[in-house]
Amino acid sequence: MVWGVRRASSAVHQGGVAHVMPGAGLLVVTAVLALLALWLGVESAGAAQPCQGADCDVVADPDRAQYVGTGGLLLPADSFTGSDADRTDAATCPECRWALLPMCRGEGQAGDVACGPAAASCPPGQFRRIVLLLRPDDTEWQEVGLVCLVGGAPTTVDDLATELADVVVEDVPALQPSAQPSGGTLIGLPAVFASGQPRSLGRRQFVLVGFSVVLEGRASWSWDFGDAALLATDDPGGSWPHLGVSHSYRRAGDYLVGVSTTWDAWFTVDGLGPWPVGGDPVVQVADPLQLTVCEARAELVVG
Repeated sequence: MVWGVRRASSAVHQGGVAHVMPGAGLLVVTAVLALLALWLGVESAGAAQPCQGADCDVVADPDRAQYVGTGGLLLPADSFTGSDADRTDAATCPECRWALLPMCRGEGQAGDVACGPAAASCPPGQFRRIVLLLRPDDTEWQEVGLVCLVGGAPTTVDDLATELADVVVEDVPALQPSAQPSGGTLIGLPAVFASGQPRSLGRRQFVLVGFSVVLEGRASWSWDFGDAALLATDDPGGSWPHLGVSHSYRRAGDYLVGVSTTWDAWFTVDGLGPWPVGGDPVVQVADPLQLTVCEARAELVVG
């Protein structure tokens, strides 16, 4: 709609001479502009209008960043428009600084202002951000690409490491030690032990906050055979004839055999990493096994 404003004046006729009142035309123009602004405000209240001009610029200005940080920024490979080198530096360079900017100056952190097709092309629940990097040797920020992020917020390596610590705790198999022979053994003959666990967690793949995550873990065991003999191993043990975890006793008696498992886990994100899972390694301790060791006796049998 094209709006035209005619200049107007207010005149008072005195003695056939028209006297123009100063400022009257300006008052009329101001009133018309005020009505126009009010009409436009009502018109735009019903739906978000695509921002235009200066409100939609994407100038790489870190001063208007929504989020800033140092090192460990994870950028999804499927939506990041920059290079693999930039994505790697953002995640693995501990001294690199990063900043995330909204696509529009007027955009709130929830992404509630439309900004044209470029900003609306992310999956539901994700919002597009401009990514800036400042490497240790650089003097100026570099705009390295655009990315879609869940909620528009950053996810760091430390964030995922913390989340995955709970996953490891829930996923490690139970420690269920056993010994053979089940009724005990003889002096000088090996007792064979098993943890009842696999060597590793296997390769677990899933999507977490928009990232393709691969989680892996490996176990190690510490055995205390009850006679001051100790064994640290990455062998889970097994049944006869597997002697990976076995022990021969020199004296008869009842022994308490203890074992604990320590799980170390790590993860990769969209091919980057690996990084250790956060927190301390998961440690499992089982109730001790009771093992009876007997002395062998020779008997003469007459046939």
